[in-house]
Amino acid sequence: MQDKMPSHPNKKLFFFNALSRIIFLLLTPTIFRALNFGFIWHSIYWGTITLVVLIWGSMIVISPLFGRIGCGWICFAGTVQDFVSQTSLFKIKWRKPILVLRVIMIILFFASSITFFIINLNAGKISGIQFNPMFLDMEFNAHYKHVWLFDITGFILLGMLLERRWACRNLCWMGAICAAGASYSRLLPVIDPQKCNLCGKCEKDCLVRIPMVDYVKNNYGLVTSSECTICGKCIESCDRDAIKIRMVWSRSEYIRRMEMNQDSPPL
Repeated sequence: MQDKMPSHPNKKLFFFNALSRIIFLLLTPTIFRALNFGFIWHSIYWGTITLVVLIWGSMIVISPLFGRIGCGWICFAGTVQDFVSQTSLFKIKWRKPILVLRVIMIILFFASSITFFIINLNAGKISGIQFNPMFLDMEFNAHYKHVWLFDITGFILLGMLLERRWACRNLCWMGAICAAGASYSRLLPVIDPQKCNLCGKCEKDCLVRIPMVDYVKNNYGLVTSSECTICGKCIESCDRDAIKIRMVWSRSEYIRRMEMNQDSPPL
């Protein structure tokens, strides 16, 4: 019988991740216009740097260092899909995000909002770009209650139909921008090839269906997928404690050291 491997602090990461997502899901109705990044459109429309711009702008800025923690720890849309997509109607084989869809969504969002900004500027409704974090009223009135319910219903349907945040990975413009930054992320899941037995449980349980086993076979266990949301689900799933979330400052150096069979991979 296989001895049970000793656990490590990373094992609790998914618990705290789930707790964070639930808290922000419950907070969203209270400060809907600060947490729903769709309101960045309204901010651009009025030429104002608002709280929602600061929050999600920060998530974009830190993505090259910490990956998609905004998507994985804050976004209520992703959280709703996580809850319902485990039993989705259509099972979709993993594939990389559809780049053309991502580009189209980014173009539509910014082209439309910037167009209206220019129209407002020329009409004299605004005088330029201003800094006013509380410009968007946080009052959760009847109109925004309907908007919130519409959003939640839409995300539930998407999760029920298309598994593992398919919509987040292919249709979300914010996710696409954060993924671009996360392509260079230093915070990564690292799988110990000596402990891993290629059972695929982490891949099966992954909230975004990253092909974890491929990274063990072809990348010395360094999971460099920009779709990773740093949720820690893979760590919780691994019975052999083979996965950790680590700061890897140089991916090429890590691979080089692994190729040389160093005992201690670089941090």
